[in-house]
This record gives sequence, C-alpha cells and structure tokens, in this order.
Amino acid sequence: MYEPVAIWDAESTGMELDKILGIGIDSNGRVYATAGKGDKGVLVFDMDGKVVDLWGQGFVSKHGLRVIDDKVWVTDRERHIVMQFTLDGKLLRTLGTDGMSGLGENEFNMPSDIAIGPNGDIYVSDGYANNRVMRFSSDGKFKHSWGTKGDGPGKFNLVHNIAIDKKGRVFIADRENERVQIFDADGNFLDQWKHVGKAFGLYIDNRMRVYITDGQSNNVYVTDDKGKVISVFGKTGDGAGEFKMAHSITVDKKGNIYVAEGDGMRIQVFSPKK
Repeated sequence: MYEPVAIWDAESTGMELDKILGIGIDSNGRVYATAGKGDKGVLVFDMDGKVVDLWGQGFVSKHGLRVIDDKVWVTDRERHIVMQFTLDGKLLRTLGTDGMSGLGENEFNMPSDIAIGPNGDIYVSDGYANNRVMRFSSDGKFKHSWGTKGDGPGKFNLVHNIAIDKKGRVFIADRENERVQIFDADGNFLDQWKHVGKAFGLYIDNRMRVYITDGQSNNVYVTDDKGKVISVFGKTGDGAGEFKMAHSITVDKKGNIYVAEGDGMRIQVFSPKK
C-alpha cells in the first residue's frame, strides 16, 4: 500500500501551473514535468518539490514527457513532433515533421508518448488520430509501425501512453478501449488487460512492476508483470490521495510514486507504507 506524503501545486511552488500531462525523473532524483504555462513548458523540481529550473521554447500542446538515460523527451501534439532535450533544455533532435500531420514514415498526427526499447529502438505512440505505434532505430530511422483504429487485438482507440519492460515487451495504454495491450518488440500481440480501468498513464520499474493511472475513475493500479494487481489507491477529489484526472505516473529509485494530475494541475507523491 501507498500513502500520500507531498503535494506540489501552485501554492507550494509559488507558480501558476498548467495541466500536468507528462512527468519523469533523472538519475539525480530531479523531477521534470510539463507543468509550466506557455511555451516554456518544462518545470524541473528538486526532491523536495522546489522549482529549480524552467525551460523550453515554442511548445504549443505539450503532452508526454519521459526522462530516459538523462535525456528529456517531450511530445507536442499540435506540432506533431517528438523532441529530445538535454536536462537543461538544449534541443538535441526532433522526430516528425513540424506542423504537419500525416501517415508517412516521418509524420505523426498528435503523438502522445515515447519509450525506448532495451536495444535503443525508439517507440512513439502516434495516438490521438493515427491510432498506431511507430518504431525507429536509435538514430531515428523508421523501422515499421502497427495499429489502426478499432477494438480488436492490435487495434487502438487512442494510443495514450507507452512503456517497455526489460524483456522488450511493449505496453500500450489503449485509453478509449479501456485496456492495456501488450506486444512483443515487433508489434505482435501478446495479451491485453481489461481489469485496470481506463488506462491513461503507464510506467514500468526495474522490478517489472507496472504502474497504471485511470484518469476517469482516478484509481492508480500497481501490478506485477503478468497483470496481477498488487495495490490500488486513489479516487476522484482534490484532497491528499485524491485526483482530478490522474494522467501520468513515474517512480523513483526508492519506490516513491509521482502522479501528475491533468485537471488538478499538481503532482502528488506517494511512499510505500512501512
């Protein structure tokens, strides 16, 4: 079980916050979130919730954020691109065609999230319109894609979040189909979980535990790698341990859970009960 230990919001930070739709943690425990108003949209927090940096330029509709190998990845839905930054906000590269939606090998239509496979391949959930997963090599060359709109295995209705475990299995928060789908690295369907609510956010830790936010019921599920539920917490509300759109989730090295709220515009921190 988990208990709430901190709330980072406008009052605690002294800043006006935006909808917080993406969140990640670097190797030093600093938390990055798409929380800032306007185009400078990435806020950096220390472990105590103090804002220590704010960066970004030109964001229109920032959505997913992941920190992978101390690089920050941000998806911008309206610009139809995925961007990779250094920890202090220097743009390193861009996937997609800026301002242009489409179905081509270097085009997205409102991408939502990104994950990196064990071999370095880049997976993008091209989620809000194209309902597909795009796979690129580590240097950004297109490999293949899978998925169309529908409710059968391998089909999607809003590919909202993506995470990859140590075995290379690709987990998809198939939001409007209210399930998590699981694939091998090549996109072959393996399994689906329909018992974890309307999946918005996904995170998988080194112990192969899977963390899932249901942004409708505002439950947070913690499962093993086979989908067995270990813990459930949260409900709709604005108190501690309650959420207004539990959107994205990440976990630090100590097992503390960070939940980013969309409508609540705050981050809540939970620790395992001792």
